[in-house]
Amino acid sequence: MGKQIKLVWVLTIVTALLVIGGQVYWLHHQYTYTALAYMARLNDTLLVLQDKNFTSTLDANHTIKMMDTNRTKKDSDLVKLGYSLKMNFEEGKAESYVRFSKLYDADSLGNLHLVDSFNVTGLSLDQVVNASLHYTKYAGRSFDLHALDSLFTSHHIHAMDLQQVKLDSFLWQGTYVVEKSCMRYRMKFIYPYNPFVRDAVTGYIDLPTNPLLKEMGWQLVGSLILILLLIFCLIYQVRTILKQYKLDELRKGFVNTMIHELKRPVQTLKMCVAFLNNKRMRKDEQMMDEVVKDSMFELDNLSAYLVKVREMTRADDEQTPLSVRLFNLSETLEKLLRLTVIPVDKHVRFETQLTPEQLWVAADSVHLTNSISNLVENAIKYSGNEVCIRISASLTEGKLVIQVADNGFGISPQDQLHIFDKFYRSEQVIDRSLPGIGLGLSYVKLMVEAHGGTVGVESILGKGSVFTLEIPQSK
Repeated sequence: MGKQIKLVWVLTIVTALLVIGGQVYWLHHQYTYTALAYMARLNDTLLVLQDKNFTSTLDANHTIKMMDTNRTKKDSDLVKLGYSLKMNFEEGKAESYVRFSKLYDADSLGNLHLVDSFNVTGLSLDQVVNASLHYTKYAGRSFDLHALDSLFTSHHIHAMDLQQVKLDSFLWQGTYVVEKSCMRYRMKFIYPYNPFVRDAVTGYIDLPTNPLLKEMGWQLVGSLILILLLIFCLIYQVRTILKQYKLDELRKGFVNTMIHELKRPVQTLKMCVAFLNNKRMRKDEQMMDEVVKDSMFELDNLSAYLVKVREMTRADDEQTPLSVRLFNLSETLEKLLRLTVIPVDKHVRFETQLTPEQLWVAADSVHLTNSISNLVENAIKYSGNEVCIRISASLTEGKLVIQVADNGFGISPQDQLHIFDKFYRSEQVIDRSLPGIGLGLSYVKLMVEAHGGTVGVESILGKGSVFTLEIPQSK
């Protein structure tokens, strides 16, 4: 059974880790997808802002007008800016060019000198016109990084490390590159402010975590609930199995203890029957008296044990029936100690102090005797080879106060909170492989409380324990 419990425990842990790992893996990919989608939207915003930054600085004369459908005429409006643009351009044409000429003589439109010529094969008309506008604006002029940064900041976009660069290849539209470090994403954007000459601005934007997590809010909450529910179910399953395992161990311990307790009286009775069957030995009256006395003693022990078992298996809501009468506790205690079975490997010394010496009390003699017997037996069982047990009893303020002290192993403060619970056994006791099922002290508490009294314990590990029983006495 122990191996099966360990196997179930291992499989449960492995299953939980696999499920949690799969959930975390899915959440990680979902987080990546959300981050990429966020960056795509952010890039669209950047493109709009970059275009806004450009158009906001254009004047009314900075325009391009196509003079005919062949798109080969000079643009007269560009001449006002000091440039003449001539496009030998047609979409789908194998070779297409744009040529920029500089006007040096404002009085003569013919005084133009070629400045640059660019191959625009494969581009659309909109791309050519847009690149041309950027060229005529920034040719010979610097780009205002501060204005672009201020525009970004006004839209709550915090760009870092803005700088002008020369690209290795032509780039006609702004783009971005994703950089990742653990769960942190960084976006490097590239804005070609003058595509014809490959001038561009680059910068970095760190993606904030909170907006991404906020977008994944319901997914995170749902995943967390599922993981917690899974862990709860697995823990509940394991606890249930362990509880069943513990109950099985208690059942085995109970059966073994029952067998141990019943074996001695049965063997004694068997010897008695064998003695009675021997006619010669029956004639010895002294031996007959000893056999009968031993048999009665063992039968009393058996009866007392069965009473304890019956009371401990009684339902919690049932009251224990008591037979309260006046009896001499001194004589009862003397007989109990005289008939106590002492292991052969231990030396036990009893010290008693009763006030008065002939102490008459009102209680159920059977249950009270069994309770004291349990404490004495525990003191012997949970002690070393040299055992000293001190028993005192007195009538104080209308109460019978009984104390049983020993020099045994002692009880830890944590165990003191549970030793009166049914079936509870300390780990210290289990480690020493001492027999028992954890019913003795719970029986003592049950019987004392049935009398309307209380039971307490004071103990120090390694020095011993003192159990105190207080039972009210009617005046």
